[in-house]
Amino acid sequence: MASKTKRSFLNDTQGQIEEDERTLEIMRRPRIKERYVVVKFDRRKNDGKFSYGYFDLVLVALDALSGGSGIYKPSNQMCALQWNSRRSDLLRVLRYFARNNAQVRFRRALVLPFPIPPIGHRIDTDIHMW
Repeated sequence: MASKTKRSFLNDTQGQIEEDERTLEIMRRPRIKERYVVVKFDRRKNDGKFSYGYFDLVLVALDALSGGSGIYKPSNQMCALQWNSRRSDLLRVLRYFARNNAQVRFRRALVLPFPIPPIGHRIDTDIHMW
C-alpha cells in the first residue's frame, strides 16, 4: 500500500468522522483514563476488497484520536489500541466505517478489554506505528 494511498484513505476517514454526528460525538468525549481494548475481526468469506492494512489504518487513526501512541498486534487478526469510551462505542464506530468502506467491511468483530501489561505466551508486545 503506497503512502499516497494511505494518506488518501486517512483523509477520507477523517472526513467520514466529521460527516457523521454520532461518530463525531463519540470521538469528542473527554478522556476518562488510559485503557486498552483488543479488537478481533474476521473478513467476509471470499471478499477480495477487504484489506487488513486498511483495517489497521482505521485502528491506528482511532487510537491516535484517543491519545494513544500506536497499536499492539499481539497475534494474527488481533489489534489492541487505546480507547477512551465504551467498547460498544468502538464497535459502533467500526460498523460505521465498514458500511462506508469496502476495504474494512468485516464479517465479525469482537472488542474486549486488553490487560496492560499484556499477559500471554509468545505474544508480540511491541508497539507498531503504522
